Amino acid sequence: MATHPQSEPGTPRHPIQVVARRTGLTPDALRAWEKRYRAVTPSRAAGGRRLYSDLDVERLLLLRRATGAGRRIGQVATLTTDALRDLVRQDEQAIADAPANRARARPAGSPADMHLEECYRAVKLLRADALETALDDARVELSLPVLIEQVVSPLLERIGEGWKTGSLRIAGEHMASAIVRSLLGVLMRSGTRSAGQPTMVVATPAGQVHELGALMASLTAAEDGWRVSYLGPNLPAEDIAAAAREAGARCLALSIVFPADDPKLPDELRRLRRVLEDDVQILVGGRASSRYHEVFQEIGARRLSALGDLRDELQLLRVHA
Repeated sequence: MATHPQSEPGTPRHPIQVVARRTGLTPDALRAWEKRYRAVTPSRAAGGRRLYSDLDVERLLLLRRATGAGRRIGQVATLTTDALRDLVRQDEQAIADAPANRARARPAGSPADMHLEECYRAVKLLRADALETALDDARVELSLPVLIEQVVSPLLERIGEGWKTGSLRIAGEHMASAIVRSLLGVLMRSGTRSAGQPTMVVATPAGQVHELGALMASLTAAEDGWRVSYLGPNLPAEDIAAAAREAGARCLALSIVFPADDPKLPDELRRLRRVLEDDVQILVGGRASSRYHEVFQEIGARRLSALGDLRDELQLLRVHA
């Protein structure tokens, strides 16, 4: 029986939004990988719209897995698909064979480490242009999870420690926060939304005005296929609960960063639990979240110490939904 042309693996038929959803890469990253590294060469439909084949999608998925293992896109984009497949298999086998306590570790001198050093150097020099360039290079070369968990998150932690110890000027902290906020906003807007997926609402409770952790949690959940409703910072319990109800949220993620000793926050969290639907799971993270352990136990919230823990928790929620 003859094969329908549309079923041929090399037939260009997927628009960039579909490819972004299937691969987990943002449209911006797809365009950059095409332009800078010739990772794939999509066809052009009438009007210039990109169309990708099933073979393109397979190759992009392999490239994402390779960069997720710590390789730079510039080093792997020129490999044939067969060679890329073998390399990914070897990398993932090595990770699987590693001791459990090193499963999430990365080797010193990895691409993520190099990007992190470039970013922090720019912050110390108060070079906004250099920081923007370094983050843009990292965004293109690394997968989204690696960018967030191995560059952006440790960069913010290092900046916080530098500010506390006096080795970094507060102007550097403010500059970096503004630039990182802009980057995360771009990534949020360029992401894809999948209908029919479970919904998570993300916010910071009243009194908590630092939102970068909440934005990173939003991106992590979206990357794992959740529909994310990001509300922003400093919201009262009633507004958060109303938004979760309206969205039909399966879970609510809160970021608690500063202050770490807010006497009003425990009562705010208790009120949130009372007005929130009973079946909505509350997940909490952030640098200051460890200071409110008792109230989390009281309201049945789960405290997560890292974005990797968030991914694990969301997977469990999806399985037991």
